[in-house]
Amino acid sequence: MMENPARGFQAETAPSPPAACAILGFGYLGRPLAERLYQHGCRVSALKRRLTSDDINLPIGLHTADLNQTPLSDGLFACWQGIPTWICLLPPSAFADYPALIAAWVAAAERYGAEHLIFTGSIGVYGRRERVCDEDSPPDDGDEKAVRLLAAEQAVRASSVAATDILRLGGLYDAERHPLATVAKNAGRLKGGEAVNMLHRDRAVSALFQTACTPDGHRLRNLVETPHPSRRSFYAAEAAKLGLPVPQFAEGGGRGRTVQTRYGDFSAILQLADTAG
Repeated sequence: MMENPARGFQAETAPSPPAACAILGFGYLGRPLAERLYQHGCRVSALKRRLTSDDINLPIGLHTADLNQTPLSDGLFACWQGIPTWICLLPPSAFADYPALIAAWVAAAERYGAEHLIFTGSIGVYGRRERVCDEDSPPDDGDEKAVRLLAAEQAVRASSVAATDILRLGGLYDAERHPLATVAKNAGRLKGGEAVNMLHRDRAVSALFQTACTPDGHRLRNLVETPHPSRRSFYAAEAAKLGLPVPQFAEGGGRGRTVQTRYGDFSAILQLADTAG
């Protein structure tokens, strides 16, 4: 349900968005995506763990639940009955049984008439070993994190919902939440020549919005910026933007894991200006 518009949420002309969206995970990606959808005429409902003062008077239907404490059943999402597009943006690390949670979300979507599921996974399904990966590459079934992520994806794949999108995101960043400080602490143990597989939050939101506007069967896509600069090059450029010291990475090593996409759906969103080594 809609409430009084909040300041800063201004309508604008856009491609045809869905009439309504339900967002599971109203945080780092969910909030800016909800704003983008609302700006383009979409009714938005969202579920998050708890309300904050920043949520007061937002022009969306907000619901709360601690999904680690609430019994998982499709009834948990009954408030979204009749909403055509359901989007899951939950971080796997925040939940004890992430695959079971995603399975409950999928079951609810089927029960309550969803027409399009959008699930944000992770390129973590490919593991960490050195190789070039695309959507046809096998997941790393020897990596515990990859197995957990893949189990969640499989719940979406098995859904009877007419349109499904699984978007495997690269490492998210922006000025608000940048990995530079954490990386700098461990720079001496990281190879500077390895490729990075990153995705700016603004690009992620644009890709999610485009996906919501264009349901088309069952799709799997990797979302990673291209070309892939080296870790040394990427973080040197980011440090300059943020006015922070440049991390000093270890020498040697190969290119590491490089994640690409076989498809051109998001090429205009993911393409960076060419970056040297």
